[in-house]
Amino acid sequence: MELSKENQETQQVLNGFFQGTAQNDPEAIAQYIANDVDFYIAESPYMPWTGKKTGKAEVITALKQLIAAHNIAEDDFEMDHTFIDGTEAAVFGKAGRTVKATGKKFKEPFVMRFTITNGHITRLLMLEDSHQIEKAFKED
Repeated sequence: MELSKENQETQQVLNGFFQGTAQNDPEAIAQYIANDVDFYIAESPYMPWTGKKTGKAEVITALKQLIAAHNIAEDDFEMDHTFIDGTEAAVFGKAGRTVKATGKKFKEPFVMRFTITNGHITRLLMLEDSHQIEKAFKED
């Protein structure tokens, strides 16, 4: 089945976003983020990159914080399913990381919902099990 032009454009933006993510490169990711992006990761007081972020600058700062907090050489990501419906997309998978400060590892399921407008991500909602991930950030 051939994808519509809108679906193809959404897939291209997702491909670029996840390529930058795989390289832990905030600047590469940023080229796919709209200036007025609406960005939310389930909030945690242990993870300053979480919560609502508005605008590309806040998102870039959040991405740099996230990358700095983990041993990126040990990243373990699985993307199980991607669903695209025009400018809307949902990605399901598992994210595994090791926290630098504690050395603890986690691997938890996630879902990311994207809205893509004019080749840029205008909304990104990431849902994950923040409570379980927080355990890796807490000292025993």
